[in-house]
Amino acid sequence: MTSTTLDTGTAPVLILLHGAGGNQAMWNPVRRHLDPRWRVVALDLPGHGSKSDSHFTLEGAVETVAAEVRRLAPARVALVGDSLGGYTSMASALALPTDRVAGLAIGGCTQNIAGKTLRQLRTRKVMMRMMAALLGPKRLIAKSSAALVKKGLLGPDDVNALVAGGLRLAAWGEAVDSLGNRDFLADVPKIAAPILFINGDKDAGPVAGEAEFLAAARHADVARFPCEHGVSLWLPAEFAGAVNRFVERLALKEAA
Repeated sequence: MTSTTLDTGTAPVLILLHGAGGNQAMWNPVRRHLDPRWRVVALDLPGHGSKSDSHFTLEGAVETVAAEVRRLAPARVALVGDSLGGYTSMASALALPTDRVAGLAIGGCTQNIAGKTLRQLRTRKVMMRMMAALLGPKRLIAKSSAALVKKGLLGPDDVNALVAGGLRLAAWGEAVDSLGNRDFLADVPKIAAPILFINGDKDAGPVAGEAEFLAAARHADVARFPCEHGVSLWLPAEFAGAVNRFVERLALKEAA
């Protein structure tokens, strides 16, 4: 990606928000492909990584983002999230002053977690608890980490960084509980900033809800990629490319 006219001083600071159960190291593969002109900050959400001594709530996650935005003042920010990070981005955009949020680039979150989807996720949460009781937390983390490598989602070095950053798989269930039955679709029209929705073609729930979220948003576009849930993990270069193009448009708009 090249540009000869963009004043990067007008570019928003990117705040990267990870998925459930992980930590900020989940973004390492994406960060390698983000334009070096952008200033980038990756956060650990409550109950995750460096904050594993707490529990996840969406309200706590929003306050984590808000505190970082206050620290970055007066810079404007672009919230970049995948899955849980995407939902957190939407909730944060509503809680932050509108003049501080330049845009949102968010993946895998164009559906409300309710009904059949919520029941399936709660069943998975129970199964994960049973596995943790059977194997113990350390063995379960090792097993889960090996699966990420086997599926081709992360290389060994990135998995090691993720584990070193602190994996707390119980946070995944807390995220399900916190997001369940919240009406994010009703919140989307209240977000003033432009939104880029990023989905994998094989991610059935978000793909099914994509058109509704797109229609509800004031200013929104969609980027689709050939993968399952978690585009930032399956296709980090492509995810980063979509973010780069989105942020450059935001920066050019700021400069105009």
